[in-house]
Amino acid sequence: MAAFPQTFTSTVSHWQATNRGPDALYGHGKTDSLPTGVVDYVIIGAGLSGASLAYHLSRPGVCDDKRIVVLEGKDVASGATGRNGGHIAPYSFASLSGFTRPLEAGGSGLTMDDALDIMKMEVRNLDLVTEIVMREKWDVDLWRGEKLEVVDTLEEKEVMDTSYEVWIEALKTRRDVPDWDWVTDEAEANRVSRHPKAIAFSRGKAGSVHSHKLCTAFMKSALASGRVDLFSWCPVQSIDKGPNEGWNVQCHERGVVRANEVIVCTNGYTRNLFKNHPISDHLSPYRGHATQVTPTLPYSGPGALKHTLCIENGPYLIFTPSSGWVFGVGYADIIRQKAGTHDDVMGATDDGIVPEGIKQWLASYCKEEFEGWGEEAPGEGAQRFWSGIQCASRDRLPLVGQVPGSPGLEEAVGVWEPSDPVMT
Repeated sequence: MAAFPQTFTSTVSHWQATNRGPDALYGHGKTDSLPTGVVDYVIIGAGLSGASLAYHLSRPGVCDDKRIVVLEGKDVASGATGRNGGHIAPYSFASLSGFTRPLEAGGSGLTMDDALDIMKMEVRNLDLVTEIVMREKWDVDLWRGEKLEVVDTLEEKEVMDTSYEVWIEALKTRRDVPDWDWVTDEAEANRVSRHPKAIAFSRGKAGSVHSHKLCTAFMKSALASGRVDLFSWCPVQSIDKGPNEGWNVQCHERGVVRANEVIVCTNGYTRNLFKNHPISDHLSPYRGHATQVTPTLPYSGPGALKHTLCIENGPYLIFTPSSGWVFGVGYADIIRQKAGTHDDVMGATDDGIVPEGIKQWLASYCKEEFEGWGEEAPGEGAQRFWSGIQCASRDRLPLVGQVPGSPGLEEAVGVWEPSDPVMT
């Protein structure tokens, strides 16, 4: 895994590039001295997990009179939070097979009830984000609508047919109401998705957001409480048990922070802090790749997309209120489309590059796959490319809670889907 200080220069995402004004938190606390006394909580990582945790802990009546310190290796949302697709997309029934498949077969090994509970929790996560943003009146480009999961092969359609039937039957036993549609009319799939290969699609609740602005808003609200301190460019080297109780957090040349409790929110960089520990074997970093696209005129104004999309053998895609589209591509599609190799994704920890094959695939996708896209004028089409380090877990589920055998050391890591709940 990449360790700090890193030896490469990271790419800059659309989200990071469009939140560079005076209200951003770049370099916050970069030269400040670390606290010398024992603090109550140290949060390692200022991505969305760490920033939202600082926000929740600093609300009135939660941890009054407690001091909270956030340590960030670079800047707020410098990692995967500030590099993702901006999609708040709850799982659909398509996820059930992966959740309920046995561990030894590459699944999560969950019961159907547990899998359904996760789906419900993801919807609650979307609703909670919406509630907080509305209550706090944050300007973070939040959009609420629907996501389409577009299918373009008969093989995948058959898989989805089966998943849908299994899901409907499972809901009946719980007396739950379906919150996803499954549309198998090919003409309707073409029309709604504007993808000429589409033969079916699922449709359910989703949202999108300017992820860097959202993370910054959480952190700024936490700082405004007066009980939270943020130290940027303060990479953590190790976490060691204190001589009596509590923890010593070593921050390279910045010094040591002593804390009663430590919460690790480092996701793709977690293995650096748990070398020779079972956690290191359970988590694996991987590199995601994305681009920002300025749509052509047929896909602008009245012709703009009205849904976010996940396309079989293609990207996941969201539209922003004013800056075009952001979309990325997953490992399986990179391999299927021969856009890159296993090593371009799995185990990669350098977010300073976008491999050329993946870049070319992202650049050509819209003009090759969207009906009526037309010629791209200078400044239209794919304009910015970036990468980010995410984190996969062996059972497809995050690790949240106390590190076994280490009272006072907690973690919220292994978040590897754009919609995994980090607020709840």
